[in-house]
Amino acid sequence: MTDEHYALSVDDVKTRAHGRWDEILRCLGVDERILSRKNMPCPLCGGTDRFQYTDRFQEGNYHCRNPECGPGGGFKLLQAALGWDFATTLRRVQDCVGSAPKRSEEQPAAARMTTLARRIWDESAPVRVGDAVDRYLSGRGLGLEDYPGVLRCHPRLGYYGRADSSRTQRLGEYAAMVARIDGPGGELVALHRTYLDAGRRAALPDAKKVLSTGINGAAIRLFAGGEVLAVAEGIETALAVHLLKNLPVWAGLNAGNLERLWLPTHVRRVLIFGDNDADAGFDGEASAYALARRLRKEARHGHTRDVQVMLPRKRGADWADVWWSVVRQMKSRR
Repeated sequence: MTDEHYALSVDDVKTRAHGRWDEILRCLGVDERILSRKNMPCPLCGGTDRFQYTDRFQEGNYHCRNPECGPGGGFKLLQAALGWDFATTLRRVQDCVGSAPKRSEEQPAAARMTTLARRIWDESAPVRVGDAVDRYLSGRGLGLEDYPGVLRCHPRLGYYGRADSSRTQRLGEYAAMVARIDGPGGELVALHRTYLDAGRRAALPDAKKVLSTGINGAAIRLFAGGEVLAVAEGIETALAVHLLKNLPVWAGLNAGNLERLWLPTHVRRVLIFGDNDADAGFDGEASAYALARRLRKEARHGHTRDVQVMLPRKRGADWADVWWSVVRQMKSRR
């Protein structure tokens, strides 16, 4: 098996195992006491009560308070608890979850979605001053001279929905802002689409859509980061952060995915620009702090990351609202 095929096999097993780790660990003989979600000795480094299995992100997650051990997932837990090497662990997990179908007519839904995403991406063009996307973003005070390459403009993208409770059908065509959503390896995994009409977001029931069967920590990598990276939820919010703070920013798309965001190991300082959802369910704040908590605990090359959370002061505001208030002030002074 080539390195490429081996990597694809690992990714396939990980995808199939997601959300099933309780079942997998029990099936393969991990002691029930380890899976009790109570503090106990760590199967890797010992101690008395430093270890807890949580399955926090549905990847068989656990945490050990020993900084030299730290957090891990189902594969690492199996290797520690049962004394297997990684290749053996991969085979045994694959036995539990099965492997991907090989015939083209049985192509997984995720692969079909990726194929469609690539077609739409190829039909789109880089954003240029004066096009539909530029008019939309400029109207929100987010216009740029040079737009990120992960944003494109589709001239006539089909909009699908249900009319009169009938089956899904094509209801029209609109210009659209298309954003590339990349996985950990920089591979295209999904697209975000914002349907536009006359320089505004189109008056549609669902004008913003993600074309995907799941994004699971992927992001819209608007600006390449070095050791410092800012993250926010939506595209417009992330662009506002860039304009406000002159920082490289990634968009996590929504509160739930922001919490699961994957970041490169070279990023040493992470600035999380969360939404102020105090007038709703505090989802924005909760996800921002959940991400911060996870990143603080993930050791990278023996060092923890420097992580900060920033929230707008006004209830119900995001950072696009903050930037728009700055734009209005600048206009009033002219």
